[in-house]
Amino acid sequence: MTEFVASRHSLFAFIYGLVRNTHDAEDIFQDVWMRLSDALTREVEIQDQAAWCRGTARNLILHYWRDRQNDKVIVDQELLELVERAFAEQEPNRDYWLARQQALNECMDTLPERSKHLLRLKYEQGFSAEKVAEELLQSAASVLMALSRVRRALRECAEKKLKEQGAQS
Repeated sequence: MTEFVASRHSLFAFIYGLVRNTHDAEDIFQDVWMRLSDALTREVEIQDQAAWCRGTARNLILHYWRDRQNDKVIVDQELLELVERAFAEQEPNRDYWLARQQALNECMDTLPERSKHLLRLKYEQGFSAEKVAEELLQSAASVLMALSRVRRALRECAEKKLKEQGAQS
């Protein structure tokens, strides 16, 4: 299970990148978790949990798209295997990405509540800049400028934290 926890961000990125819907990606992610828990309870020998989870997710994503055959998106087994291989090749960089994610999370905690609310509307709710502007009673231009400033502040903060960690290592 610790392997699953360590690779959860990568797995969710893999799923979301192929499904492109947060709620459906969460459902598939949860299903992978349940299947892994079940396999471990049954003492199924799993050599590489990250690879096992990606393979399980790949199959669930394939079923997801097959159930939506009337949609305009076409996906096949070969494409999913190619994407899975690309993610597997990135596994050696997991520590690097986890450090970046941790730095970003720490920086997010330091943001003013107004900036956090802006980011939640844009990225969690998936609102367009116009919709965010409507919610905040601002112009779309001011929302875009605020988003740009918050993203820049987060990037600078995360880079500073990573440099500090590098100096401590």
